[in-house]
Amino acid sequence: MANKLGWNLLDSGLLYRITAFLVKELGIDVDDIESIEELLSRRVKIAHFNAGIDASQQDWLSQAMVTNDSVVVLSDSLRQSYVRWNGNDITETVRSDPISRLAARVAASPRVRQMLIPKQRERCEAPGLVADGRDMGTVIFPDAQLKIFLEASAETRARRRLQQLKLPESEFQRIREMMEERDRKDSLREVAPAIPAEDSVCLDSSNLSIEQTVAEVFRLAQQRNLVDDKSESR
Repeated sequence: MANKLGWNLLDSGLLYRITAFLVKELGIDVDDIESIEELLSRRVKIAHFNAGIDASQQDWLSQAMVTNDSVVVLSDSLRQSYVRWNGNDITETVRSDPISRLAARVAASPRVRQMLIPKQRERCEAPGLVADGRDMGTVIFPDAQLKIFLEASAETRARRRLQQLKLPESEFQRIREMMEERDRKDSLREVAPAIPAEDSVCLDSSNLSIEQTVAEVFRLAQQRNLVDDKSESR
């Protein structure tokens, strides 16, 4: 959707994955919240580059992107995002299962979530923002003009995850069980539970392709006069 409109993209879960990666990389105890707070506030800078560009054409060796103790997140018109840590590509690493599990523990901390709120909200700038995350409509952007609570069955999401990570079929049941357990914990947690906002539109994409899902979200955006028929893919 962000690519179609040429808007900025916020993958909020990626911020927690990045934090989990840094915790592991720098040898910080995941329960040492004070050290994680220092990490996010003083030791490491997370910088976003705007969406709608072809990251393969960027100069990844430019000084701005290899500064020590910096994480660069670049939203791309061809891929969801590239992530660099001190000049090294860590995109696949931060989306791996071990980091996913650690990220779930990091995201359970109210103090860590509070620290990452400003980093998420600063992405709301012209020409517009598509924000992806379980608490986008309830906590981060409660005044958003269009809130989509995107759903899919555990089986469908497990299949998609299997394809995304290029895992063998033998991993399907494990991935599915892991997702179901995560859903259960996220829906019951006290801080920012994964529940739809009262004014959100629930959209089940279990039987929809990516193109069909985008088309439906685009239609809903048109209904609210957020986009018009002249909006084109970038």
